[in-house]
Amino acid sequence: MNTEEIIIKIENLSKTFGNYLAIDNISLDIPKGSFLTFLGPSGCGKTTLLRLIAGFYEPDDGNIYFEEKKINELPAYKRDTPLVFQEYALFPHLNVFENIAYGLKLKKTPKKEIQDRVDSMLKMFGLIGMENRYPKELSGGQQQRVAFARALVMGKNVLLMDEPLSNLDAKMRVEVRDELRALQKRFGFTAIFVTHDQDEALSISDQIAVFNKGQICQVGTPMDIYFKPKTKFVADFVGTTNFVEGKVIELNDPFIMVKCNDTIIRVPQKDYAVKMCDEVTLVIRPECISISAEVDIQRNRSNGVKGNIVKSSFLGRTIRYWVGAGSMQWIVDDFNPKISGPLEGQITLTLDQSKVHLIKKRLK
Repeated sequence: MNTEEIIIKIENLSKTFGNYLAIDNISLDIPKGSFLTFLGPSGCGKTTLLRLIAGFYEPDDGNIYFEEKKINELPAYKRDTPLVFQEYALFPHLNVFENIAYGLKLKKTPKKEIQDRVDSMLKMFGLIGMENRYPKELSGGQQQRVAFARALVMGKNVLLMDEPLSNLDAKMRVEVRDELRALQKRFGFTAIFVTHDQDEALSISDQIAVFNKGQICQVGTPMDIYFKPKTKFVADFVGTTNFVEGKVIELNDPFIMVKCNDTIIRVPQKDYAVKMCDEVTLVIRPECISISAEVDIQRNRSNGVKGNIVKSSFLGRTIRYWVGAGSMQWIVDDFNPKISGPLEGQITLTLDQSKVHLIKKRLK
């Protein structure tokens, strides 16, 4: 991925529909050759921004630049940003070959070039032998492959995708997204992918932009979004987490000591801008906590919590526990479950201090 060359620049962009503010003053740089995912709940603005980039909507304020050229008024068909929809949008009266070749024919591409480029797409997407089938004769996964092939056959530098895998079953979704990611890496095109599926975003992306209420809350790598969320919304939306409220009681480099009820939790400094007595929220993922039937905790030991198992759920590869500890309830994932069954009764939790993340509370 080229992180220096920007192919699309979004500058102070806003879009309203009636009285509804769908996009609220968004700015974003999209590097050439990157795989960027727009992630967020329904109605957060991610699809609206994608359609603004594609040219289906015009912004009320702000600018969109493609390779340093302003494209606000440029119609969609001149933007070189093909969009793959959730509904596939294949022509039912055209066979697979004709669907893939449709854009090339509109541009009056020579027949030999059309044949060569479509053949390349058929091979790339495992569609050899299906050239004469019609969309109704294809599975959902095969139809999605045709939709990707029709977009990529144009040889564009950017591919936009609006929840293109949501109509596939779980296994097929994983297969198609893996194929898509491999193709993106192989050919180096810039991909912008819209989804509300956190696992999908984490597995496929170079960068994730998390949306909420028409704004971008955070842009970062999947690891940063998951382990270093900037807000409680990002932490809560992406995966499962434990939120622990506390107060800074000691700054003892390289640790920040946070008092959470009767428990003291050590947090690695990591350049957190906090001071004594600041109120903070700790973000601790369920898999970053180990659980043990041992119940002895050394006096003044930090990052150790004694509790009682409230309930558990066996999920095959893991057992998820809900543990009560005073006024708090912890969610813990044990990835080494005992064959004898889940733990019960009193236990001890130990937090992986290297993965405890701190969010400073904003002053009201």
